[in-house]
Amino acid sequence: MSAYFSNRTHKALFIVMAGLLSTAADAQERNPGQGLEEIIVTAQKREESIQSAPISIVAFSGKMLEARGITNLADLEADVPSLSISPHPQSGSTLRTFIRGLGIVNDQITYDPSVAIYLDGVYVARFQGLATEVADLERIEVLRGPQGALYGRNSTGGAINFITAAPKLDEFGFRQDFSVGNYDSFRSRTYVNLPVGETFAVDLSYLRAS
Repeated sequence: MSAYFSNRTHKALFIVMAGLLSTAADAQERNPGQGLEEIIVTAQKREESIQSAPISIVAFSGKMLEARGITNLADLEADVPSLSISPHPQSGSTLRTFIRGLGIVNDQITYDPSVAIYLDGVYVARFQGLATEVADLERIEVLRGPQGALYGRNSTGGAINFITAAPKLDEFGFRQDFSVGNYDSFRSRTYVNLPVGETFAVDLSYLRAS
């Protein structure tokens, strides 16, 4: 009796697993473009897939930033484990950033932050004004843990890289986004991509928030 019941159970499990595999295959055929998005990062000063980068990193592509509503540094806290960001009580434009518990609570301009911020590879030496937004981002990379020689300075907590979108040579582009909210909140984003000849293009971005 027990052997017969075990055989039936194995057969039932096999049928269920086969059905799941068939459903997944059918879904992949119907939507071949869906799947795990490959994000190319430059956290080690070279282009590589995030899946093969041998460091603790969280990266967001432009589509992921838009889907999650991430528009500035403070919005990253909800989506990055071990990252804590809060405004300084004495300065609304100063953010206290901690990764794995390492950061600086002092808002004096003479202090170097333990979590380094980079915009297109340029080091942002002070954390005053970090509450502002960047109009057009290609991706954001959050490196957890000490960073040293590759970035030119020691960052005991980690590093956050903001990479802006590069101009496109082969197409004209325009996009206008509006958003409103409580307490008269209003945000306007304008993007214009202008190709000039075959080797030069201009990308203009404008952001207004109130």
